[in-house]
Amino acid sequence: DREKKLGFAMAAMAAHVQYEPSVGAGGLGGYVARYLSASEVRPEIIPYEEGHRLRFCPPSVRAQLQPGLRDPAAPLCGDERVEASAHIGAPAKAAPATAYPYRVLEGFEGLRVGDGVELQWKMQFGSPFGWWFGHLEELTKDADGDTAMATLTFRHFPANSRWYRLSVRIGDEELRPCAFGGFTGGIRPVSADEQRHWMRFFPKEPVVF
Repeated sequence: DREKKLGFAMAAMAAHVQYEPSVGAGGLGGYVARYLSASEVRPEIIPYEEGHRLRFCPPSVRAQLQPGLRDPAAPLCGDERVEASAHIGAPAKAAPATAYPYRVLEGFEGLRVGDGVELQWKMQFGSPFGWWFGHLEELTKDADGDTAMATLTFRHFPANSRWYRLSVRIGDEELRPCAFGGFTGGIRPVSADEQRHWMRFFPKEPVVF
C-alpha cells in the first residue's frame, strides 16, 4: 500500500521505518518510511493511526531470508544512503543478492492451490523485492523435484486484465524475468490471519490502468 498508489495495491514494499514524534497530526507523531529502491524515492510520512500498514519480514521466512543481516563491506543501497549522506533521494547502488530483501525465497513447501500467497516481485534489477498478494491457481512440480511452475491470480484486477494471471517458476535461488516486466523470486503461503489483514487493503473497485 506504498503511498496509497494504485500501482502498489496489495503489495508490501521494503523500507527503513522510524517513529518521529514531530510528524503527523493530532500530536501522536507518525512514521517515516524510506523506501529502498534503485531509483530516487521520496520518504513517505505514515500517520500513527495508520500503523497497521507497517510490518516486518514475515515470520515464516525470517530464518531463510535473515532480515537485519548484511555484509558491512557491501555498498549502501536505496535510502540507506540517505542515512549516510543526509541527502534524500541519493542514487542507489546494487545490493548483494544474499541480503534481505534482495534474496530469492527458495522452496515451495506449504503452498496449496486456492490459498492466498505472496510473490516476490520487483520492476528494477537493482531494487529489492516487494511482496505482492495473490492466490495460487495451479502448482506443477518439475521432474527435478527442486522447482515448480506456479500460476497466480491477482483478484484486485479485472479478470480480463493482463495483470490478472501470471505463471512463474519457483523453488531455486534464481532471479527470473517476469512476463509482466521486471523480475520474480519465490512465493510464500500466507496464514489465515495474514490473509484477513491483507483484505483490509483490498480495493473497493477493480484496479484498472
